[in-house]
Amino acid sequence: MSHVATLESYIAKNILSEAAFAQYKLGDVAHRELQPYVTELRRVSEAYVTHETGTRLHSPIHSARAAQAYALYYTPINAAKLLHLSPLLQFERSEISMLDVGCGPGTAALAILSSLQQRVRITCVESSPHMSELALSLIEAWDINNNLLGVRMRNSVEPRLETYDLVVAANVLAELSHEQSVATLSALTQSVSRGGYLLLLEPGQQLHTRRLMEMRDRVVASRSDLAPIFPCTRSSECPMLSASATDWCHDTLEWQQPPLNAQLDHLLSFNKHRIKYAAFIFQQGGSVPSGVRILTPPCKTRLGTEALVCGDSFYGTARLRKGLRSERTRPFEKGKVFDRLLVSGSLQEEIAEDTAFAKVDRPRPI
Repeated sequence: MSHVATLESYIAKNILSEAAFAQYKLGDVAHRELQPYVTELRRVSEAYVTHETGTRLHSPIHSARAAQAYALYYTPINAAKLLHLSPLLQFERSEISMLDVGCGPGTAALAILSSLQQRVRITCVESSPHMSELALSLIEAWDINNNLLGVRMRNSVEPRLETYDLVVAANVLAELSHEQSVATLSALTQSVSRGGYLLLLEPGQQLHTRRLMEMRDRVVASRSDLAPIFPCTRSSECPMLSASATDWCHDTLEWQQPPLNAQLDHLLSFNKHRIKYAAFIFQQGGSVPSGVRILTPPCKTRLGTEALVCGDSFYGTARLRKGLRSERTRPFEKGKVFDRLLVSGSLQEEIAEDTAFAKVDRPRPI
């Protein structure tokens, strides 16, 4: 069973009625059992869809049922993004501390607990009392990997009071005004321990992503000790922001949708067969990776194979002419979004005949 499927089963067991969970283990859950959650999900989804980017979103979680509905549907989706990125987080110690800001029902904490071997001490920040109560109950009951050291809840981030090995802010900045986002980002950057990670994750939507890209530039401009390690392979300003008013740095995940999520998708007439996301990972005292990242899927044109790539000394569309295809160029031709490639020599718009590529890393499929 995949990590996502395990998480969905765990959440269903803790939220659904005994009868509904028994149905879940055998197949579809009766509609009468799911209907109260579907009603809340329609209302919550409408609040997110109609929210104006750059303004404060007032929480649509008005009840315990709304928090439970959110957890049943959105936690597997958002956890899948975090599970996809978690292999990029490398910890040498057997015990780590984690700050989950805007934790919702405990999504990031549960994803990290399910994917890391380390034992984790978790601090959650959540303003919604219904979400906070649900998150605490779901995290405290975690019994799968026996790697929870403890959990505590807070109402706000307290910079400089304590630092953490991992700081996660998932779907947080998109729900804040510009001024609130800047203040929150400052607090987050001050909360990362030496060698620790800051992971910013937002919905894969154009406006939210470009806003996140601007926040990324704020970090690299003000905190040289926080090295961007994903997806960036440069520490200077994002060239995509200045080169285009519409482009946005994101990826789309193909995933094996767990059964309850698929059933709720059908009842809601939603479509989460694929998941778009935008994310940046920084490491305190880390190093910017070498090479280039593929930012768009390579496509064949009449002139050759083209892809948008970004590296320390090159940003733009690189083209491999038809006659130059070889084993040395296969990592470029067959590359996927956010593949990191090492390049022999300097990369130019027209890829030179003697250029060779080697794939280094990419977040794992889920």
